[in-house]
Amino acid sequence: MSPQEARRLKTAKKIQSAAVALAVRDGLANVTTEAIAREAGISTRTFFNYYPYKEAALMGPPPDYPADAAEAFIAGRGRLIDDLSCLIEAHLSRFLGEREMIGHLLRLSETDAKLEALRNSAMLARRAQMRNLLHRRLPGSDPRLIEILAAAIIAATNAATKDWVSGERPDFIAAAHENLTMIVAAAELLGKSQPA
Repeated sequence: MSPQEARRLKTAKKIQSAAVALAVRDGLANVTTEAIAREAGISTRTFFNYYPYKEAALMGPPPDYPADAAEAFIAGRGRLIDDLSCLIEAHLSRFLGEREMIGHLLRLSETDAKLEALRNSAMLARRAQMRNLLHRRLPGSDPRLIEILAAAIIAATNAATKDWVSGERPDFIAAAHENLTMIVAAAELLGKSQPA
């Protein structure tokens, strides 16, 4: 990441933090883009250079997979689950200091349809990114298997996020690793018959 990209990310995160804090304190309906800009110590014009509206600011910058970790995953020659765990750890480690803010964001999205739609859209985008990484790592694989695996990976990390912010699982990375290994166990359930 270049110094300019790092500065942009820092400002985008500062705006997100201000937006979430105001939404928690005043209620999302009462928050304006002007108030967010004021809280973040920037001009309204600068706000719009980063986000088109307040809900987008609450969501923050798109959490793409780190480029270097993504390339290492694609080039990896180890077991897929091990290389995937390294990628997910690199991805999630960036959010370890944001537990409270992510928790607020999840709770706010439960009561705001626009924010919930943005969260769902972000998850679909991340699933598409994962699908692309898997296609590049496993060229020639059945696209249906790739699609199913990508969806399972996103579900596993999403469940780990919810458990972490709720306090049920204090170690975010360990929760994600455990959930990823459960994908295999979940698939094995399909071949089991129910005892009478």
